[in-house]
Amino acid sequence: MQTSYALTWVIGSSLACVIAFPALRPGDIIGLLGLGSVAVSFAFQDIFNNFLAPILMLLHERFQLGDQIVVEGFEGTVEEISMRSTQILTDRGKRVIVPNAIVFTNSVRVLTAMPHRRTDLPLILDYYPNLP
Repeated sequence: MQTSYALTWVIGSSLACVIAFPALRPGDIIGLLGLGSVAVSFAFQDIFNNFLAPILMLLHERFQLGDQIVVEGFEGTVEEISMRSTQILTDRGKRVIVPNAIVFTNSVRVLTAMPHRRTDLPLILDYYPNLP
């Protein structure tokens, strides 16, 4: 319903402009509408990225709620995946809200993807040969 209303409005106003301004050709109006749509798409590019990213993230299923992930230097447990952002709870109890466009376009390390994890611990041992 909304699309037909908008389409009728655009066609009607375009026809009114052609009648009111005889020097204005229909091709000029179509070109202006095309240029306007490009300007609007550049203006809303980030918003569209944030809305499209969770859909693609759900299709790929890189991680789930409760997984431990590292993204953009933030490490923590995934609490919520919404339409615009992913909420991560860090080990120190801080909540980090990362836009989904960043989560989708950057590399994400999923620490809980495998049942076993390897941990490297630096261990320093001193050697004392002459102890009693």
